[in-house]
Amino acid sequence: MVIGKVKITPADSILIVFLLALSAVWFILVFIGGKPGDVVEIHSEQGVYEVLSLDADTRISVAGPLGESVLRIEGGEVFMESSPCPAKVCIHTGKIKSAGESIVCIPNRVYVVIRSETDEVDAVTY
Repeated sequence: MVIGKVKITPADSILIVFLLALSAVWFILVFIGGKPGDVVEIHSEQGVYEVLSLDADTRISVAGPLGESVLRIEGGEVFMESSPCPAKVCIHTGKIKSAGESIVCIPNRVYVVIRSETDEVDAVTY
């Protein structure tokens, strides 16, 4: 097959298929195969602000240097409902539910992480 002036060889095709398969396996392991979380740790500028169960639906405001960041736990997922930060990256992170996932609001210094009660040491934390 010729695309423009570049000729794709059978070896190129095999490499492309292999990389696509490897990407699919990585996606499944990281995003779909995550261990479910049990608790939500909320950190503020002063340290651990509160630890809540992921099972209890609740809404919590966390004070930061820019104002109040509002988190919501709903249906076993947590998300940033509102924040005074300018870019709103923390809000655009969306809902998280698996152990190890986090939401970070750097300007307002609020950090949320989901933990499992059976957290194990992995290559990243080791």
